[in-house]
Amino acid sequence: MFKSLNVATYLVAGALVVGSSFVAKAASEPKFGFGGHASPAQVAAWDDDVNGLTGAGLPPGHGTVAQGEKVFETQCSSCHGDFGEGAARWPVLAGGQGTLKAERPVQTVGSYWPYAPTLYDYIRRAMPFTAPGSLSNNDVYAVTAYVLNLNNIVPAGATLDATSLAAIKMPNRDGFVNEHLKPDVHNVDCMQNCHKGPVVITSDLAKTLGLTPVEKGDSLKDIAAIDTATPAPEVPAAATGASHMKAPAAAAVSFAAVQSIVAQRCTVCHADHPTQAGFSSAPMGIKLDTPARIKSNAAKIMEQAVSSQQMPIGNVTHMTAQERVLLGKWISAGADIH
Repeated sequence: MFKSLNVATYLVAGALVVGSSFVAKAASEPKFGFGGHASPAQVAAWDDDVNGLTGAGLPPGHGTVAQGEKVFETQCSSCHGDFGEGAARWPVLAGGQGTLKAERPVQTVGSYWPYAPTLYDYIRRAMPFTAPGSLSNNDVYAVTAYVLNLNNIVPAGATLDATSLAAIKMPNRDGFVNEHLKPDVHNVDCMQNCHKGPVVITSDLAKTLGLTPVEKGDSLKDIAAIDTATPAPEVPAAATGASHMKAPAAAAVSFAAVQSIVAQRCTVCHADHPTQAGFSSAPMGIKLDTPARIKSNAAKIMEQAVSSQQMPIGNVTHMTAQERVLLGKWISAGADIH
């Protein structure tokens, strides 16, 4: 007992010494005159996370698809395009359903995201890019409804609030697994006999898209084909035996060529009965499946497929640089369909 009391006395004394040193250090540190405890209102402003699976944390409010379209046009389209197709290199928001197992998957809200409330949560905290957190709850619900409508997940007349948003089951909800509970990879890397021979590149996709420079040995025809808007380069006289030689001027683009491009790259979505996965109707009602419809929408084709190159969405149909040039030349020449 005596030894225990002594030990206890030493421990208490030690604690008092340590505690006193902390108090003395705190008292000696300079005061800068700013900072303080966060108020409940300040905490509430940051405590805004939403549970993607259940929707817990979604705030009061509501918004319609029509309202969301107006907000999207003013706050979002400069980056994400008018139809969620993505401007320049900004993310694509719509389309891509059924492509996740393809060679070039298109990961969008409709094709990839597993939970709808997560969309509200992200838009409210991070968007618009130049002024995150500036949208009202109603505006965020409206934009969420519009983006989901672009992906054919909610109808054009939908109104979303906390209850209806949480009830939506996204197309790819079952496409995710918990790696800790359901590991889907059981194999072990063997790290043996990995080299099977020389690597052979079998695709010419990069070249046909105009992403690679002209290679040594390419003919004048190959060079001109990369961009038909640019004449083939002049061949040095020493190489030709002539004073100069230029490739002949490109002929007018026929409507047959244009119709073939549109049929392969555009009408999978823009038709009475779209064949592109994830689209049940033509986006924004624009249809390009007849000559008359192609001509009447020539200005939109020029704007979306040629000038801004925002279409096809995510270039899911692999429209080439040469095809865009041909469309532009045809439209600039008057968009003749005869």
